[in-house]
Amino acid sequence: MMIFHIMLKAIKLTLRDKGYFLYMMIFPLALILVLGSVLQDAFSSDVELDKMTVEYTVQKDSPVGKAFGEFATEASGKQVTFKEADSAKAGKDAVANGDAVGFVDVKDDLTVTTNSPSQIEMSVLDGYLDGFTSQYRLASTIIKVDPMQASVLQNPPKASDSAIQVEKLASGNNISAFEYYAIAMIAMVMMFGINSGINVFREEKVRHTDVRLFIAPIKKSTAIIGNFLGAIFMQTVSLILLMVISDLFFGVHWGKYALVIFVIYFSLLFLSVAIGMAVDVFSNGNPAANGAATILIQVFAFLGGAYFPTGDGLMSKLSPIGWVRIGVRDVLYNHDVAAAVFPIGVNLLITAVLVVGMSLWIRRKEVY
Repeated sequence: MMIFHIMLKAIKLTLRDKGYFLYMMIFPLALILVLGSVLQDAFSSDVELDKMTVEYTVQKDSPVGKAFGEFATEASGKQVTFKEADSAKAGKDAVANGDAVGFVDVKDDLTVTTNSPSQIEMSVLDGYLDGFTSQYRLASTIIKVDPMQASVLQNPPKASDSAIQVEKLASGNNISAFEYYAIAMIAMVMMFGINSGINVFREEKVRHTDVRLFIAPIKKSTAIIGNFLGAIFMQTVSLILLMVISDLFFGVHWGKYALVIFVIYFSLLFLSVAIGMAVDVFSNGNPAANGAATILIQVFAFLGGAYFPTGDGLMSKLSPIGWVRIGVRDVLYNHDVAAAVFPIGVNLLITAVLVVGMSLWIRRKEVY
């Protein structure tokens, strides 16, 4: 029962702190809104291709040149236009002046001239030229084997518009900027539990109630657990509110995986509060601990991709924010519930180690 009294006391102290709600609610929501608005184009998978012009010249008596001329006529469309140049010099000048993306000189082989096109333009140009060479090799092979089949190449069968259907799968690689930053910012807010953990006993010392607490007929472990649960409760309220707001305003529909994702975030909350308490305990209440904790949170946020995407590589996996972000994304968008095992397991394991270490440390000291 004493644990719950101490827990209630910690909750009341937190509710009196107006800055707590600013830091835990307004700050992350503002970051989601700003970063999501500014960087939404960077997360868009819809790329608009500007119109491209490709100039070419062909050697009339070359079989390759004749085939390329027919290909260029058929391949020209609204986005990509193949235009025969008056001469090789005129084609290269068009490329140099920016009037054409590339120039193709067709003789017995193809010579391509470009002038630093974008990666997208280069990919499109390569795709067309690869398509031509594949088609030409196929035609040459068929004619060698059975010349009677050459007519098939001149009038190839055409597929109907509905023959090819594209289905876009839900994936963590094509989520919107608002979804990405909502997931990442909630993880960062849970990491703010480090400050709550540091202040668990710091508030007692500031108010000079720590002596009364430890001379009371209760175990030190009871005081630790009570304050720990108080900090956990307030962070949990913030977690629930942020998940609800993200669902309503930022398009993160937690759906049937809401409980699993809540547990992932909750395990990070346990870890962060435990880290904060451990920093305060092992530093003997050094006032510099708060500043060190703030730096540590920002390092974790940087590595974990809270401010800009860091992918799924080693950098993200060095940060609790990173491995939680990846786990939440895979569960929510890739429907991989097993992805929750790693972040939950690692968070709880580290938390258990820290709590045991703090208990042993405080038990060895007469006064904390």
